[in-house]
Amino acid sequence: MEAFLWGVRGSIPNPTQANQFYGANTTCVEVRLDDGQLLIFDAGTGIRSLSKTLPNNGVCHVFLSHGHSDHVQGLSFFQPFFLPLWTIHLYIPVWLEDMPHRLFDGNSFPVAFSGLRADIRVHLVQHGSAVQIGSGDNAATVTAHYNNHPGGCLAYKVAADGKTFLFSGDHEITAAPDVRAATAAMLENVDVAVVDAAFSRRDYLAGWGHSTWEDWVELSMAAGVGTLVLTHHMQDRTDVELDILQRDLLARQALGHFGGMQVALGREGMRFSLPVPADIEYKASNWLQSFIETLSQYKEESTLLDRILSKTREIAGADAGSFYLVEGDDLVFAYSHNDTLFPADSKNKSAYINMRLPITRESISGYVAATGEVLNLDDVHDLPPDVPYRFNDSFDVKTGYYTKSVLTVPILSRDKTMLGVLQLINSLHPRTGEPQPFSEIMQRSVLQLAREAGTFLEISSQLRDNIDRLLRIAKLHDPSETGPHAERVGAIAAEIYDHYATIKGIPPERARYFKGQIRLAAMLHDIGKVGISDTVLRKPGKLTDEEFAIMRTHAELGAELFSNESKDITEMAYEIALHHHQKWNGKGYPLRDGPMEGEAIPLSARITAIADVFDALVSPRCYKQPWSFEKAQALLREEAGQHFDAELVECFAAITDTVHMIYERFPDNAPQNDGTGDAPPAS
Repeated sequence: MEAFLWGVRGSIPNPTQANQFYGANTTCVEVRLDDGQLLIFDAGTGIRSLSKTLPNNGVCHVFLSHGHSDHVQGLSFFQPFFLPLWTIHLYIPVWLEDMPHRLFDGNSFPVAFSGLRADIRVHLVQHGSAVQIGSGDNAATVTAHYNNHPGGCLAYKVAADGKTFLFSGDHEITAAPDVRAATAAMLENVDVAVVDAAFSRRDYLAGWGHSTWEDWVELSMAAGVGTLVLTHHMQDRTDVELDILQRDLLARQALGHFGGMQVALGREGMRFSLPVPADIEYKASNWLQSFIETLSQYKEESTLLDRILSKTREIAGADAGSFYLVEGDDLVFAYSHNDTLFPADSKNKSAYINMRLPITRESISGYVAATGEVLNLDDVHDLPPDVPYRFNDSFDVKTGYYTKSVLTVPILSRDKTMLGVLQLINSLHPRTGEPQPFSEIMQRSVLQLAREAGTFLEISSQLRDNIDRLLRIAKLHDPSETGPHAERVGAIAAEIYDHYATIKGIPPERARYFKGQIRLAAMLHDIGKVGISDTVLRKPGKLTDEEFAIMRTHAELGAELFSNESKDITEMAYEIALHHHQKWNGKGYPLRDGPMEGEAIPLSARITAIADVFDALVSPRCYKQPWSFEKAQALLREEAGQHFDAELVECFAAITDTVHMIYERFPDNAPQNDGTGDAPPAS
């Protein structure tokens, strides 16, 4: 069993900017049983968003707690009412027998109840009514409990799949013993309770029919409730106000004030599987700001893309996703995740796929890049005939993957220049694992993050431009110091470290930061060669001892460029430039501080040494032919424990497939890509 919150406000929807995070829609809760049965509790404005996720046919059970407008005002916009292949069981309190006909009277709403096309079966319920849904082992029982609320109200308690869920409806917990006893009774054996906690004790208004969160906590703890979800937020409670309460609840929970019970504020889009995992994360409205603060530490492009893609996939429950960046008139494939096709350790390879797409309106991503519009497609196999874009199924045909729902959003710079597009693929239903449409809530949150992503990618691009300028200066002196050579050394160093961090159990945040830093810093390993004479750098034959001594000074010259800096990548660039010619056995250079050996050599320099030597061996030079990968790898193994850190040589050996892709992505003479290669899904 699982529950999904579609509306958490009380009294009236209030869609202001100050209420965007917790949501502005009035009460509606979806409950899905393990056998697929759909139960809906109350029909506030949230039911409209729920109905947009439903197919054109099916069966559902809608339970109304009472007739106040904020709990029924969305009923007229429940799409299945108007579809002939739906069967809808509508459960209403006995005192509201005529309510459906009053809502759909042909006057206040243009369609009369008799004109609705669905098969609607009205059931009257009262306190103690027990409704059975389904049969056999999968049967669910929904029991009604009378609540303390002006005009009357029912709570509903669902027992199914070995779990119990409670929807309180509107209910005022007073000091009266009978009210408290009745509340305690309906909380017994409940795993998750979604309750009306419109007030706190400091602003409680007696007689209004709503409870304080403190009363719910007190009674729920005594009853042994697993998770208590506080909803029916007053219409003027802003996200900032609710954040204060959310943080207070989390602090109390951390101190053990609630025993083993979890307490959280309800938020539109919140989903609970019963029982609720102990490590579930309850976010505050500043989740985006918190993530941005974390993101700001990363400067390297692929690390940024990975973090942004991971977070947006988390938001939308997406199985896969890709980034395309604008380069001239093309979109260049930059990064991808696909949980179905890629093992967890192979997503790194996607950073080195070499593929381009023209920016035209004929592809989904091209259309978004060309127009700046968002495309949220429920099924790419069923596109309207009048749209210019089409789904490219070549990747699906080749791999057996099935792309269905696709959300594609533009990534813009601060001045609204198109930087690229982010594409999310197949939002997976958490229970069935089947693709479902990306909801409005998901789209809104992804767009929030996409707006910020452009700023960070723009900053990353500026840093790369500065590095490229330095590399172009170096190339004027040393033809071997090409852009592809630097790219390969940086990429290989980053992937060696990534494997090293995995086997060492280095925390992910720390590992991602170091990987991004070494990717950029290792590109500058030989920048000191700008200070070496061309006659030495360009000499085709073997260097003399004197010339070799001059050549060796490039390590210290390079380090001097970064010696007074301790920000961005410059601190690591300093240690790599200075120490990447040190040897594990202490026989490397420079020797200005005496011999350096073993783990005294900075990790970044030990890693870059392997990447640099390997690339030098397999690349053509004026004084030699390129070696084969196998021959170069054999030399690394021979020198393990002498020249190189043996453990890092093993890490290099473990990423051979990725290294091959790095050389395809950054060849010395890059061929023109005509864009006809296999595209990742949904491009």
